[in-house]
Amino acid sequence: MTLDTSATLSADPTTVGTLYKTSEVATMLRVNQRTVQEWIRTGALPAVRYGRLLRVRQADLATFGEALPRRFPPAAGDEG
Repeated sequence: MTLDTSATLSADPTTVGTLYKTSEVATMLRVNQRTVQEWIRTGALPAVRYGRLLRVRQADLATFGEALPRRFPPAAGDEG
């Protein structure tokens, strides 16, 4: 039996880009890590699985971030 190497995917970091852990994504977006995992589970946030590990590509995170509602902290002096 021969192995078809033409179907093997490259793990070249230049083609995959930066990968983030779900905990890193949660910190960046200021949400709970379980929220990020739920977004991945429902398909709202694409992720790559390496065995049991989930990673989010930087490009997917940027696209996802564009769809999030903007939540900015109030500026100084805007307390009402």
